[in-house]
Amino acid sequence: MRAATEGSASVPLRVHGRVFGSLSVAFDGPHTWRAADRELLEAFAALTSQALERISAREAERAATRASQRLSEALQRSLLTDPPQPNDLHIAVRYQPAAQEAQVGGDWYDAFLIADGRTTLVIGDVAGHDRTATAGMAQVRNVLRGVAQTLVEPPAAVLSALDRAMRELRVSTLTTAVLCQVGQGPAHAGPATRVLRWSNAGHPPPLLLHHDGTAELLWRPADLLLGVDADTPRHNHEVVLTPGATVVLYTDGLVERRGEPLDDGLARLQAVAAGLSHLTTEQLCDVLLERLAQDAEDDVALLVLRPQSDHGPYSAP
Repeated sequence: MRAATEGSASVPLRVHGRVFGSLSVAFDGPHTWRAADRELLEAFAALTSQALERISAREAERAATRASQRLSEALQRSLLTDPPQPNDLHIAVRYQPAAQEAQVGGDWYDAFLIADGRTTLVIGDVAGHDRTATAGMAQVRNVLRGVAQTLVEPPAAVLSALDRAMRELRVSTLTTAVLCQVGQGPAHAGPATRVLRWSNAGHPPPLLLHHDGTAELLWRPADLLLGVDADTPRHNHEVVLTPGATVVLYTDGLVERRGEPLDDGLARLQAVAAGLSHLTTEQLCDVLLERLAQDAEDDVALLVLRPQSDHGPYSAP
């Protein structure tokens, strides 16, 4: 502090012994500084230092959170690659992060060709909203690719093998998933007809958009999610895709809302999708996100597929 009769005084602001500023007070004229004044000013300076320290710590924490989020988003996007475009299918994909800051999750999709020429498509949601979820998603996705390429089996067998591989490799994560395979339809249905076969591990049901614009949720009993019991039985389901049919795979961020039953969100998806069969797969992705996920609290993954109506019989490349 300055002289006892001066009209102003300054006290250093310290954090952990380091001076990073000063607190000054001033009067219009000379002022006699008593011991109590000095004690009060020093106490106020100490409180100010503590407040500034807390503000600085919160800013550093927010900066670290933003950096962590950017890293997780970069990792996630590096894994969510562009899908293949086989001759017999149109495939479009989207990923939208959660509206809330630092809510990067484990939503994922993938599409690839397997050894017999069929297209495999999968969408899933790893539990959690942090870097652990993103890392878990990367592990599950990569293990699934290896399993599906070496085990040319129906979807249920592939998911069962994935579950066992996760157990053996100690991939300790929980994830829902729908795994689909698209192949040639029955001969009597015509060369442009395809069959969608899928198995569901605790995930929301696929949506089938018919050529006439009607939308149907493919409700089938869902099996246990992955990462709980690798020996649980899993089941296959199938539906014929007539020319012009579209299948929508999505994660729960598209349909879930806080305080609302999931059935309401599924009904909303069905109502919004109805009448949109005239859109391209890319346009359909954009419209669904615009109408259903503008303020989604969770991240959203979306995969839309449609057989090409002018393509001939299915054959392996």
